[in-house]
Amino acid sequence: MAELATLARPYAKAAFAFAQEANSIGAWTKLLKLSSDLTQDTAFAAYLNRPELTADKQVDVLAVAMDNLFKQNFRNFLMQLAEHGRLLLLPAIHTEFEAIKAKGLGETDAVVESAFALSESQVLLLTTQLQKRFGTTVNLTVTIRPELIGGVIIRAGDQVIDDSALGKLEKMRTRLLA
Repeated sequence: MAELATLARPYAKAAFAFAQEANSIGAWTKLLKLSSDLTQDTAFAAYLNRPELTADKQVDVLAVAMDNLFKQNFRNFLMQLAEHGRLLLLPAIHTEFEAIKAKGLGETDAVVESAFALSESQVLLLTTQLQKRFGTTVNLTVTIRPELIGGVIIRAGDQVIDDSALGKLEKMRTRLLA
């Protein structure tokens, strides 16, 4: 997975730089999401990856599947990917683009997994504390995972804070088995 991110990062950076310069970050976000969703479909990806399809034909297939929603600049981006055999990197490129966009706009996406539903005041407190820690605006998503027994797991970017009872029990088990 890290290899995909490494391959996708330069394309995502270039796409973001262009989108920012052209003042079209929202449009590029939508186009990358749509093309990412298409290439994640196994049947579509297999069709797109057929050896007899030239780079031009691959981009044409994507254009038709996307109802020709994109302009020449996005087509040029797809052509670069197709010519280098990287069209199936679109999901990773989309993920990297979103991370670059969040960082560029001073935002961090965080997911909080909790054993129990959190009150509004708890969500606000967590958001405030995470904003202090990361120095950015935090977009918080809360999911309920009863198997955690108690506590929370916070995932923000590549950081994970595990303060769950399940996590602590796992650490204890590991120590006892060592």
